[in-house]
Amino acid sequence: MRTFAKRKYHVRQRNVLKFNIVEKKNHIYPEDLNSEVNFGTFYNTYYRRFVRYAFYYVNDLPTAEDMTHDALLYYWENRHRLAADTDVLGYILLSVKNKCLNHLKHLQVEADYYQKCTDLREWEIDARIQTLEDDSYGAIFSRDIMDLMVKALEELPEQTRRIFVLNRLENKTRREIAAMLDVSQQKVDYHINKANEHLFRKLKDYLPFLVLFLGVRF
Repeated sequence: MRTFAKRKYHVRQRNVLKFNIVEKKNHIYPEDLNSEVNFGTFYNTYYRRFVRYAFYYVNDLPTAEDMTHDALLYYWENRHRLAADTDVLGYILLSVKNKCLNHLKHLQVEADYYQKCTDLREWEIDARIQTLEDDSYGAIFSRDIMDLMVKALEELPEQTRRIFVLNRLENKTRREIAAMLDVSQQKVDYHINKANEHLFRKLKDYLPFLVLFLGVRF
């Protein structure tokens, strides 16, 4: 159970005067925060400063506040493991910095994914229009293309191929596949994405038709 809830720490004025870390110290060490009262004062004093630092990078106030609170709480819960000469401000600042970096990297991955989906959505629509306007579209799915797809699938690991076939050819949902194979839905997503990427590399010249035929999205 966490000692500190996510809230402001209210300390009495006499405690603030007894432990004035702002005016008396350039460096703060673990021994200076050896009680909940001292840490409460520290929290109140530096919380907004760390939030401003995080907000500059993540540009989202609730996210910056969550990161700051988690970094401060992590320090408090792990303070006994730190060396006596640890610079607490530097330690927490580094923790907030790493949280910002991880958050931005995650956003970057999401942005790349959505951009890829947007591009492929446009490609899929163009392919559908082209196919419907072509009177000979029934000849598109030739034996050569199907052979190439089968060979590409055979190159995949067994479990990846099985999950892909269950999802794309047998129309099983991710949840159904996870239950059938006793794996997590995240694992199912991983294998489907892995198969999609492999097919994209191997069959990129036929991708518009595979998108239509298999519902593959990359």
